[in-house]
Amino acid sequence: MTKLMTKLWNDDAGAIIAAEYLFVATILVIGIIVGLAAVRDAINTELSELANAYLALSQGYVLSGQSGCCAATDGSQAIDTPALVPDPACTPPAIPSAIDNLPCG
Repeated sequence: MTKLMTKLWNDDAGAIIAAEYLFVATILVIGIIVGLAAVRDAINTELSELANAYLALSQGYVLSGQSGCCAATDGSQAIDTPALVPDPACTPPAIPSAIDNLPCG
């Protein structure tokens, strides 16, 4: 009986290993959640920068009028007002992006 008790007392290959695995798994899960939140924020930032780059492209144009031989045509122009992508919010944006059409004068 003494040998059995000594053998059980010296045995350390059980619960300690399971507790260590649980501890490591918990830390990994917490780290993954924090990491995915950081990836989400980085992707949001990059997509907002891409949208702002698209909005910065000028779509405005100007066509001059022509005249000659006792006839004339008026010109035309469209002025594009650049805008930025608004920050995410629960309310609609206060200033919508619009293209202003102005006649040549």
